[in-house]
Order: sequence, then C-alpha cells, then structure tokens
Amino acid sequence: MTQTFDVVVIGAGPGGYVAAIRCAQLGLNTACIDEWENSRGKASLGGTCLNVGCIPSKALLESSENYERVAHKYSAHGISVEGLSVDIPVMISRKITCQSNPITSSQSHLSEYIQYNAGPKSCGQANAQNGPGADTGFFDNG
Repeated sequence: MTQTFDVVVIGAGPGGYVAAIRCAQLGLNTACIDEWENSRGKASLGGTCLNVGCIPSKALLESSENYERVAHKYSAHGISVEGLSVDIPVMISRKITCQSNPITSSQSHLSEYIQYNAGPKSCGQANAQNGPGADTGFFDNG
C-alpha cells in the first residue's frame, strides 16, 4: 500500500516527535518513522532518551546517589550503617523495572499523542532520496 505525505519525520526521539506533531498542527499530512522496538518486538517511540539513555540512566543514578548518601552523609544525622555494599544485578533489575513500567506508560501516551496529532507512526527504516519523495521500507509493528 503506497501512501503520500507532505512530511515524513525520520526518528521519534524528543526532536522527531515534536517536529511531527508540529507539522501536523500546521496542516501537513505527516508520518513519523522510528526503528526502536521494545523487548516484545513492538514499536517503542521516544528514541535513545526514553528507551536506553536519559530515563533508564536516571534509575541507576538514583541508586548510586542513595549509596553515596548512606556512605557519606547520614552519619551527620546520627545514622550509621555497617556492612554497606552495592548489588549491581539488583540495581540493573530495578532499572529494567523502571524502564518497563512508568516509561512504557509514557511511550504508550506518546504513541497515542503522535497518532492523534501527527497521523501514522511506523516502526522501521526510511531512506531519503534526492528530490521529492522518500523510499521507505517501513512496517507497522506497533
């Protein structure tokens, strides 16, 4: 099935989805294409930031900050802890839990918002050509 769009935004990260939504608000027939997939093989909008970068990294950062507080700050409050240790597998497990719960909710809302405001979203790849038009090998997986 061939579709024609005024604008095809390649990438649904923080810049891409904003661009797609704005183009649609300006009345342009817009599609947003991104190749991120979650662990279940479904389209996962939000780019590196939402999927593996900023948001998941903050879960690890919070764990590290909590360790630092216990190790260096709580004694000033009269709180001391003996045998303090770091369990990396538990920290990683927590990061994955944070990634699959609140973040998935954010991705779901983002997907609905893009669909409502910018029209089709697709999971796959797009290749820009010289001149008008784009050769897209995208597939809807979400």
